[in-house]
Amino acid sequence: MANREKRGDLKTSVIAQYTLIVIGILITIAFLYFIRDALLIAFAGVIFAVILNGFAAVIRRYIPISRGWSIAAVGVIILIIITSFGFIFGSQIVEEFDQLTEKLPQQITQLRETISEWPLGDELINDENGEAGEQQDIEDEGESDEGMPSGAGGMAFQVGVTIVDVIATFGLIIIIGIYFVIDPETYKKAIALLFTKKRANRVNEALETSGNALWSWLKGQFIIMLFVGVSVTIGLMIIGVPLALVLGIIAGLSEFVPIIGPWIGAVPGILLAFSVDGQTALYTAIFYVVIQQVESNILSPLIQQQMVHIPPAVVILSVVAFGLVFGIAGVILATPLAVIMMVLVGMFYVQDVLGKEVKIPGQD
Repeated sequence: MANREKRGDLKTSVIAQYTLIVIGILITIAFLYFIRDALLIAFAGVIFAVILNGFAAVIRRYIPISRGWSIAAVGVIILIIITSFGFIFGSQIVEEFDQLTEKLPQQITQLRETISEWPLGDELINDENGEAGEQQDIEDEGESDEGMPSGAGGMAFQVGVTIVDVIATFGLIIIIGIYFVIDPETYKKAIALLFTKKRANRVNEALETSGNALWSWLKGQFIIMLFVGVSVTIGLMIIGVPLALVLGIIAGLSEFVPIIGPWIGAVPGILLAFSVDGQTALYTAIFYVVIQQVESNILSPLIQQQMVHIPPAVVILSVVAFGLVFGIAGVILATPLAVIMMVLVGMFYVQDVLGKEVKIPGQD
């Protein structure tokens, strides 16, 4: 009888422990979801720290200086490059961006008018409630003598707030990245404190491997972005599309966003090509397709052989998953997040749990 009571108390204790563990896990997941924006900013700061540390390692490979001085040298070099680029192309870029923000709405409006003349065109451009056409009429009637929409002031305010928010976020990412790269050991030790002594070394190894894998992926991505940006700029100049430089910059930067980024980057160029004529727009669309085919079928596979190979299905799933959790920021950072997940799953599950030997990106 006493044994039964003892077993019953033990069973109740075990159930209570597991219940508390499950509740704790759920609370932790809810808390992480609540602070997901802060976590994403922190991860972006990690990416910036990896970039600084990677270039600093390249400098130390050729110049025998300390890590601190090499990081300072990277910062100075980045400032010199940005200042020089701004001095040479700054006025042109600002002018072209101003023209782009002015011409794109005009081209969108013109495209809507062209589509509305097609059979069933009104149904294509109107929304489900049929209010898009009415809204457009209201905007047309509300135009001022200068041709500015009546809501231009509010739109300009929203754009200004968005720009300020983006600048503030980038500034925060840079500051976090600088703190991370200056003293990474402090943050590694803080993370290791969450685990037992037996697992702490393995956790530190995983963090080191994740940083190496992320830097390998970033190197390949920089090459791809540079290729696309330069190619698009030169190609659009030859075709005769206006604002080729800023369109090349947009195309290069959009390559950082997986799957949808290259096509989003092509939209402004094709729209501006319509301002020349239909034939130019056709040539521009074909040119963008050719560039993307060269990048995806030739350049990327060659780079991935030397850097980090991520299966296309993993990229697509990461875009969907992180996009659902983090929104547009999750889509932008989906691929580097997938790189980290590949490392952690490979080390902690495939190697440690399953006991299988697999090649992990960034692992010596």
